Amino acid sequence: MMKQTTCYSCDKPIEPEWLPEGEFIVCDECSSDTDEKTVEKLQEQINTAKKYIEHVIGTIKRDGHLGTIQTDWILPDLEKALAAIGGDDD
Repeated sequence: MMKQTTCYSCDKPIEPEWLPEGEFIVCDECSSDTDEKTVEKLQEQINTAKKYIEHVIGTIKRDGHLGTIQTDWILPDLEKALAAIGGDDD
């Protein structure tokens, strides 16, 4: 356990708190900035995942395989994954 007395991001003083090793506290100001950055990063990751899943689904539907791998068994799972993250469900 360690005692943290400043914000991990900006070094502003905060209420001292004992934390397990490897955990850090950020002040409210930094927390809202971090939340916005986290949301932006997650949205970027989701968009990237959707793009690649859509590409793989398109390739499988068009060619019936992905390279030398037969993929008819995975297509339903890819479509479910895409629908779960908000992609188009053709």
